Amino acid sequence: MIDIYNPDNTDYEKNGNMTLAPTSATVHAVLNKAWEAKIIHPIDSEGRWKYIKDEAVVKMPSFNGVQMFRVKHKVKTNTEITAYMEPVFMDARNDCWLMDVRPTEKTGQQALDIMVSSNKKYHVQSNIAKSSTAYYVRKNLIEALNGDDDNAFVKRWGGEIIFDNYKVIVNERAGRDNGLRVSYGRNIPSDGISEDADFSDVITRLIPIAYNGYMISGDSPWVDSPLIHTYPTIKIRTMSFDDVKMRVDAQEGDSENGVIICDTQSEMDEALRVKCNEQYKLGLDKPKVTLEIDLVMLQNTESYKEYADLESVFLGDTVHCDHSVLDITTDGKVIELEYDSLRECVTSTVIGDYIYNYFDNVTSVAQRIDKAITSDGMVIGEQVKGIIDGIRAMMRTQANNAHPSPVRSMIFEDLVEGSPTYGALCLGTMGFQIANKRTADGKEWDWRTFGTGAGFFADLIVAGTMLADRIRGGTFLVGGTGTGKDGEIVVQDEKGNTIGRWDINGIKIIKGLISGGKIQSSNYVEGQSGTEYNLDEGEFVYYETYEDGTRSKVTISGHEILFKNLSNENEFVRIGFEKYGSGFRPTLTMLKDGRGIAANINQISLLTGNGSPGVNMMLLDEGPAIQAKHIIATDSLQVAGKKGKSGRAEFSDGSYMQFENGLFVGGYTTEGGGIS
Repeated sequence: MIDIYNPDNTDYEKNGNMTLAPTSATVHAVLNKAWEAKIIHPIDSEGRWKYIKDEAVVKMPSFNGVQMFRVKHKVKTNTEITAYMEPVFMDARNDCWLMDVRPTEKTGQQALDIMVSSNKKYHVQSNIAKSSTAYYVRKNLIEALNGDDDNAFVKRWGGEIIFDNYKVIVNERAGRDNGLRVSYGRNIPSDGISEDADFSDVITRLIPIAYNGYMISGDSPWVDSPLIHTYPTIKIRTMSFDDVKMRVDAQEGDSENGVIICDTQSEMDEALRVKCNEQYKLGLDKPKVTLEIDLVMLQNTESYKEYADLESVFLGDTVHCDHSVLDITTDGKVIELEYDSLRECVTSTVIGDYIYNYFDNVTSVAQRIDKAITSDGMVIGEQVKGIIDGIRAMMRTQANNAHPSPVRSMIFEDLVEGSPTYGALCLGTMGFQIANKRTADGKEWDWRTFGTGAGFFADLIVAGTMLADRIRGGTFLVGGTGTGKDGEIVVQDEKGNTIGRWDINGIKIIKGLISGGKIQSSNYVEGQSGTEYNLDEGEFVYYETYEDGTRSKVTISGHEILFKNLSNENEFVRIGFEKYGSGFRPTLTMLKDGRGIAANINQISLLTGNGSPGVNMMLLDEGPAIQAKHIIATDSLQVAGKKGKSGRAEFSDGSYMQFENGLFVGGYTTEGGGIS
């Protein structure tokens, strides 16, 4: 049933203002791009067509359940009216505005919750565990979600978008791997099928190069793909593996960061072979494939049986594409589809290769396909999701074969939503899987927790004690809301002795070293307040701001302590040591606007306003000395402990010299007269 609601009717839980009877109703969806819906309705005598108005809402079946679309444009002829629509969530382009929203170090769900907080009409869902940060200033929600901006959610957190009425789902990937397979490459013309298989980047012989140029020894320093004889020619490229090193080239922390350290050439050879085979498993030896399939055109052909399962695919579903001649399989995903809302099935789909979309084209040197964890320890969500999907596909086979038999598998489920036991458990000889909710389309359980002979896989693991050789990932969160405990990290040596502790009281190092980086106090603001210790530079800095607004800075660096008035750059005190001969000597400088004191162990200088010495008091080999332009004595000068004399020294011609306390203060000469 297809209902339409007047623009002012928002009671979508009830039937619409009119039930439509269109001759055509379709939904066209492109992954992480625009979704469009279209209905064609006859000009009927009952007048149903009159309800198709601008901004009206049409509720109709879609590939992801019953969805609502808003009429944005319509065209009327004498016989019919065509309405073009978009998902109602696109209303957020107008009424969900982000004036200044800054999700900082948040998971996908946390960031989306913040982004829609201004309008409670919209809801969000995400399983993206990665933490990231983005700033949205004067943006609408749709623009912030997937606009042409580096801060867009999809660019910062990743994910694939599914619209579900007034809810948007942005998970790491949208679809599932149901084990669906299609074939291509028969070279037989067929209406309704378009194939694009690109073999230009296929590599079947890799020449690996480790860090510092090491290669596999011998005359054949390469690794061949299992598919090397599948193609008419051998396809050779070089590839660098800088995370494989000889021990002589290794650096501190390499092993902890996943770098393979080799002690011998044979170990190097083996490590490089393993790396190459990992690349082949990731699809380096297979072509890129894009298939466009029109199921309506195929309906009356022999090929239809093979592609019939595509009528129920979901946007983002994995499809395994088998080359019928070369016997190779490339994994693609449904990146575009068209859904017939009257027949309630998918009528056309585009299946595209998604593994290779992460890389640029290469020539003689191929780009490496990274694994789930990069060399710096960051997790690649798409690759991890691929691992989980591979397990999910295997376990789905078990679930579909569930039977109350002790030798195969069985499933326990409660389908009543809201029931205290709502959920499902499937277990058997291959392992077990657990779900607590259904998939977005409601067709099956959304299995998120698995246990197999290869290990355990889950979005969330809650445990008391975990024993592990290493734990690698993105954010390591200890304590916090919901745990009931303060966070604490304790480091012990192999004998169980505690050598370090980090808790709410701070960091305590009992044994060992702290090297590199900076240590800052909680109130540190550069130029304002707090303390910082730069371990690399060996520098200590302290800032303080006083009530009157003046600011000071204390720096301890090398052989120097500097006290500085930040409100007056020309006022400071410096205490330190300077190189002197074969050793050092202490120094002291106190200046304000060029006036002050500069002293060392041999000299004290009183500086004038222009910074030049006014008085020098020196310790010479002959004894102390004073150098000055003016010397003023308030009492008397003494030489060797004796005071100077006062009186007159007279000469035979009548000239004389006048002395006061040993200083010549004036006199008289017969030739020149008085001296003053």
